[in-house]
Amino acid sequence: MTSLPTPSAITTSALEYAFHTPARNLTKSRGKNIHRYVSVKMSKRITVESTLECDACYHFDFEPSIVRFCAQPIRFLYYLNGQSHSYVPDFLVQFDTNEFVLYEVKSAYAKNKPDFDVEWEAKVKAATELGLELELVEESDIRDTVVLNNLKRMHRYASKDELNNVHNSLLKIIKYNGAQSARCLGEQLGLKGRTVLPILCDLLSRCLLDTRLDKPLSLESRFELASYG
Repeated sequence: MTSLPTPSAITTSALEYAFHTPARNLTKSRGKNIHRYVSVKMSKRITVESTLECDACYHFDFEPSIVRFCAQPIRFLYYLNGQSHSYVPDFLVQFDTNEFVLYEVKSAYAKNKPDFDVEWEAKVKAATELGLELELVEESDIRDTVVLNNLKRMHRYASKDELNNVHNSLLKIIKYNGAQSARCLGEQLGLKGRTVLPILCDLLSRCLLDTRLDKPLSLESRFELASYG
């Protein structure tokens, strides 16, 4: 992989500004499917241009290595066939390594258009010259049914409230006894049936617990303390 040049002070300032003010203001209009995703990580609504972009937000929100993210971040020019074109990527992400990465979300249909590859290479080249990495996120990466449903469930039960006695008791059980199934944790806490699952989803959303998200969350799912953060 080619090493990137160091972003200029102007580019760095633009990246920081993007987290407060988008380069494009998306408004509802005919032919557009505007969504406002309520981000747990960012504690605000993030306006996106499609259901696919909205689904991508769930991944950004609950990826532990991502510190923050925003939509419609910066505008820059790319050159194709001797002409300049204005371009705004879909997302900007800052990782816990302090690395910034731009992301473009594309459906399978859009990616398979005849001119896509040539245009994409031109956009990546322009981003690289700014000292930024531009990556493509495809529909298949975002819409793994099981993973996405689990992330949506975490989002539904995520809370910003302080940890309560049940939360702390559950964490202590795992700390001293190792990984446990949801069923076992519920029994030890005196919780009936599936009532333990919303609590576990909340702790997952806080990156305090870890489990396999490639299988549907259930009473048989095993949970352990998160190894990050």
